[in-house]
Amino acid sequence: MKKVWKGRFNKEIDKDVYNFNSSISFDRRLFKYDVLAGQAYAKALYRIKILKSDEMKKIVNGLQKLLEKENTIDFSQYEDVHSAVELELVKLIGDVGKKLHTGRSRNDLVSTDTRMYLKDEIIVIKKLVKNLMRTLVDMADKYKDTYMPGYTHLQHAQIIAVGHWLLSYFAMLKRDYNLLNFIYDRMNYLPLGSGALAGSNYNVHRMTMAKELGFKDITENSIDAVSDRDFVIDFLYFSSLLAMHLSRLAEEIVIFNSNEFSFIEIDDAYATGSSLMPNKKNPDIAELIRGKTGSFFGRLMAGLTMLKGLPLAYNKDLQEDKPLLFKSVDEIKSILEITEKFLKNIKIKEDKLSEQLLDYFMYATDIADYLVKKGMAFREAYEIVGKLVAYSIENKKSFGRLEIDELQNFSELFDEDVFDLLHPEASADAKCTPGSTSFKYVSKQILAAKIFLQFAK
Repeated sequence: MKKVWKGRFNKEIDKDVYNFNSSISFDRRLFKYDVLAGQAYAKALYRIKILKSDEMKKIVNGLQKLLEKENTIDFSQYEDVHSAVELELVKLIGDVGKKLHTGRSRNDLVSTDTRMYLKDEIIVIKKLVKNLMRTLVDMADKYKDTYMPGYTHLQHAQIIAVGHWLLSYFAMLKRDYNLLNFIYDRMNYLPLGSGALAGSNYNVHRMTMAKELGFKDITENSIDAVSDRDFVIDFLYFSSLLAMHLSRLAEEIVIFNSNEFSFIEIDDAYATGSSLMPNKKNPDIAELIRGKTGSFFGRLMAGLTMLKGLPLAYNKDLQEDKPLLFKSVDEIKSILEITEKFLKNIKIKEDKLSEQLLDYFMYATDIADYLVKKGMAFREAYEIVGKLVAYSIENKKSFGRLEIDELQNFSELFDEDVFDLLHPEASADAKCTPGSTSFKYVSKQILAAKIFLQFAK
């Protein structure tokens, strides 16, 4: 049990207490960042003459060697990653390594390490989000003039383009992407130099360290710097929101893949079978994407609950943020990767969609608008078309099978040109507002999406 704290205690720590207190099993993931922070801090100590030039170089080079031999270190003998780095450094370069922690605390160090780790992971996750967005745009472009029923309350509502449906998920992911940028910017402040909570007695130049470690600025209050985990909560919220968006997509894939809909077909390489029923082809990937979402919500709630009653400044409770963060990082990357591959291997069954478009009641709003354009008030037109729907159901007819005289029994404003509305293209292209499902505006959405992906940082 190798520790960096001793002197105050007359007894060795109980083994079970040590194991309960230890975080090395998960925070060793921060090893690289602890080393980088140590190198920057050694240079800062040199600038204020706490370290001599040869001492600083020895520490910096020793830390670099530790980074290169990380895979050979027995981490199990240390209580946390900071102890591992410090004690392994002393083992490697001698007592000069003991000077590195001058004026520094594990409190400001862990906040620094975790921010550096998350900043790197956000860059990776942004690329994965963009890959998925690009797949959605490519599919939307392919199906911009293929039509399907649009739903409200899971009932036929109005005709939409398949591309328009796909772009709705692009819009969600675009918000997620922008949220990631916001989180990155919000956390891009260096805590190092805040000490345990009150600051440091050594005037290390924090802004120089910030620039060296890739931060845009330094934290403004030392108490807040060591106790702040907003950036962790921000990411847990982001991952929950993104997972929820992908869960909604997965839910629709499950529904559209069912025999009752048969709008899509999942590639055999992305489905599984039943151990009993030879006929089954199950959408397990979509179901797992949907099912894993709950754990993201749980980690967000766990993080918020952990923080809600903590007094300032640092408390050991904060150690528990890292398993929540690391798991969400790993899971969201996994889900993004598999969702992209999964979508690329889905086939849209256009023949089945065409069958659904024979439900002429989806043109009801278009017919009401037809009457409005002939001078009728919308509410009156709405009532007439509602009665027309009831009449058609009672007589087991669709709009397309009604005779013109039957229509004129409801309003003399009906003419033969009303039947020109009863086509998917006509219904979609009648939508003339930006962001709508018309071919014109779906094409504009696709172009805007491609431009966003080209220039998004």
